[in-house]
Amino acid sequence: MMNAQLLNDLPDDHKVAFLDSCAVRVFGEDTTILTQKENAAGLFLIAYGTIEVSFLSEDGNKSIIYHATQGEMLGAIEAIAERPCAASCTAFANTTVLFCATSLLFEQLKSPVFIRNIATVAHDVMVRDNMFKSVDQFYTVEQRICIYLRYLSTPNSKFSQSQSYLANAVGCSRQTVNKELGRLRDLDIIDLDKGVIWVKDRTALARRIQDLDFSQSGLKN
Repeated sequence: MMNAQLLNDLPDDHKVAFLDSCAVRVFGEDTTILTQKENAAGLFLIAYGTIEVSFLSEDGNKSIIYHATQGEMLGAIEAIAERPCAASCTAFANTTVLFCATSLLFEQLKSPVFIRNIATVAHDVMVRDNMFKSVDQFYTVEQRICIYLRYLSTPNSKFSQSQSYLANAVGCSRQTVNKELGRLRDLDIIDLDKGVIWVKDRTALARRIQDLDFSQSGLKN
């Protein structure tokens, strides 16, 4: 955790003091740690595992925004601004987080470097969200499946949610997801095993996205 982006360029003793001040929380089952429209009690820093960030529309439709993994922070902006959470965050089973209460968070904000790091993380979130907005508007459904699979899988290339879950994230039918996953498996890009999708070749997955763009352009011409 000493290498988390939130702690970049801070002295080692400052990093240790911050980490020691945080409470360790371990979740043995899926647990919601931040709820949309409710206030955040502080900052969560992921030590291990994955947290789903999702948005619920006024008419009850749930959108999967992204999966946060080790080293990422959640809840800091809402805690500092004293505003309700913009999304819900659910820690998947076997996830460990460090929790920094709002009062302790404001102590850290005395450091300009810490403020810069929070702003950097927030900027990265905006860039990622803009990218997904463009993907959702302009990419084919097959491309979206590949992109969401790439970004929702863990750092060790594991996606352990159901195909229906992936379909919901992409905004398409389960049958469409199943068809594209079959193609990816035939291309030896992924492997399917007992409800888990393993991304075997991320470079080939990125190439598949480009190839799909080329093939669609050819059809249009």
